[in-house]
Amino acid sequence: MLELVKDKNTKQSFTDEECNWLLRDELSPRIFEAGLICRVDDRADPVLVLSPTLICGPEELRFIAEVLTDALQHAAEEFQKR
Repeated sequence: MLELVKDKNTKQSFTDEECNWLLRDELSPRIFEAGLICRVDDRADPVLVLSPTLICGPEELRFIAEVLTDALQHAAEEFQKR
């Protein structure tokens, strides 16, 4: 599970509007299109929930890390433009 915060130093959370944009409009589609399935949850602080298979190896974990890194970097860049 990855908890998403607006500022990692202060742990400031996103507003409801920002959270909706981040999870539903930006991250979820980008991650899915890259071939990774995850669940987003914003009942409290926004989180990405991952459930890799128990037989997940280094190659699969590397893929997950690459997809998430790309999606989160892109989201951060787009968020700065808002």
